Amino acid sequence: MMNQSSNSSRATQVRRGLLIGTGYFSDFHLDAWARLPHAEIIGVCDVDEERARRAATKFGVTNVFHDVRQALELEGIDFIDVATTPNNRLELMALVAQRKLPVICQKPLANDWATAQKIVGLAEEMSALLMVHENFRFQPWYREIKRLLTEGRIGRKLHTLSMRTRMGDGWGEDAYLARQPYFRTMPRLLVHETGVHFVDTFRYLAGEIDECQAILRKLNSGIAGEDAGQLNFQFSSGAMGVWDANRYNESQAENPRYTFGELLVEGDEGSMWLDGRGGITIKRLGEAVVEHPYHRSQLGFAGDCVLATQQHFLDCLDGGKCETSGTEYLKSLAVVEALYESSERRCVVSLVEHSKSSAPQATQGRPPNLPPAGSLHPHATDSLTRRIVDLSLPVTPKMPGVEVSQCKFRDADGWNATMLQLYSHSGTHMDAPCHVLEAGATLDQQDLSACCGPAWVVHVPDVSPQMLLTVAHVTDVLGDLEPGARLLLRTDWHRRFGTPEYRHALPRISEELAHWLVDRKVALVGVEQLSVADVNNREELAKIHEILFRGGVVIVEALANLDQLTQPQVEFIALPLNIVGGDGCPVRAVAIEYGTSLPAGETPHAP
Repeated sequence: MMNQSSNSSRATQVRRGLLIGTGYFSDFHLDAWARLPHAEIIGVCDVDEERARRAATKFGVTNVFHDVRQALELEGIDFIDVATTPNNRLELMALVAQRKLPVICQKPLANDWATAQKIVGLAEEMSALLMVHENFRFQPWYREIKRLLTEGRIGRKLHTLSMRTRMGDGWGEDAYLARQPYFRTMPRLLVHETGVHFVDTFRYLAGEIDECQAILRKLNSGIAGEDAGQLNFQFSSGAMGVWDANRYNESQAENPRYTFGELLVEGDEGSMWLDGRGGITIKRLGEAVVEHPYHRSQLGFAGDCVLATQQHFLDCLDGGKCETSGTEYLKSLAVVEALYESSERRCVVSLVEHSKSSAPQATQGRPPNLPPAGSLHPHATDSLTRRIVDLSLPVTPKMPGVEVSQCKFRDADGWNATMLQLYSHSGTHMDAPCHVLEAGATLDQQDLSACCGPAWVVHVPDVSPQMLLTVAHVTDVLGDLEPGARLLLRTDWHRRFGTPEYRHALPRISEELAHWLVDRKVALVGVEQLSVADVNNREELAKIHEILFRGGVVIVEALANLDQLTQPQVEFIALPLNIVGGDGCPVRAVAIEYGTSLPAGETPHAP
């Protein structure tokens, strides 16, 4: 929802807001707003006017309303904070949207998938910022764990997240009555109300979820929804996740609502533990356990994450990228829907990153053509909507390093056959680390999972000869990247194939970009030029390849036809031959697009 104040309204401006809903959790909202120097709540609204007055008195708010329409007429407000329950949320948001103001809205966004989509659609129609108040990812321990993962403190590859949650607030006949009594009648409880936090946090830490499975049950017979479950996740990066949770049994934590459980994070070089006090310990493989010092607040809710969330909202109003926008939050809701489907049908659910009109579908196994999470394909299992684009240069005898001669003839021998002699880096090809590293891995040792999956297409326009490709060329299109991402750098250089410039003036990956790709744990990079570095500069050629290979980045070179792609993300496949000891080989690289292509003549667009 984006009708933000003018460019002159920056961090020094005090933004004034209206809070709708003064139930239990709104106290944390109002407390955080009161402590943020550049925000002020000037009005509160609740159908229970007396409750609204108590909140206003407690936090010094001037204007009190019990009618939403009247509240929305309040002058001088810059944003709206919606802290109601999800019941009747669509009707409320339809009224709120008419003000065309930025909105921060408590989760769950709605009680069902279709309504959540409609709410996000309302926001987009009004062109105003909609941020979902999803605060768990802003808890200080998760921000610190994310930072440590990015630094590589426990290795280059995250492989497992294991969270155990025992809330202990749902075991008696009076379960939930004191704090949030509506929990008792929610038909969906554990995953819908609590699990969505961990779905979002797991996505924040490990990237998009490719598959999930849930076993859900109810331990307290006096409530409507499920209160216990075991949830399993498979991430597109190859990592796995487990959330073992119930609200019935108690933990040993002094305050179970501080961290909501204990987390184990495991990588290829060590492990991290989060305890119930917010403490983080680290053990690198073969080394001693160490406590990791960092600051976590005891103010507010769960490490003061409400304040951090609302500060992020203010930062977004100043032009920052929103981590939990409505469209981004739909990705977490899609996983929630898939988890319930999994529990009902007792099966693994494969997720397709859906469009706004699509929900995940359960299957007994992954369909052969199902694209992975993050690929924005609403009808991937329908072959009629699948478009395959060949990204490979044609292999002909005219290509350098290629010799083709006929050795069998149908008339004389009963069949035709040719003798092929190929330079290992002819045409569209994949390099193996041993191409430049003394003890590098060979083709037969290549992890094939990196060679196929979702890939971002990054268009770098107006490429000049010998131009250096920089970090800005990527971040201007995509922003930051999740670990395990694949990048296809579109430069349209394949159009120069057959000219001297194709080899001798190719654009190159800069040393800065190479290190950045490694730091972001990119799985694969594909380029249209025949090399990622200047083939006439031996030092540069070795350095760039070495940086990427030592960082675990797969290199595919001499791609073609990226200009034929119409979607910002595609399913990419480029598999090498199983050549024992091979340093490289030609590949047949293809991209698969799902859904409707752009009309003829329309150019591909960036996300």
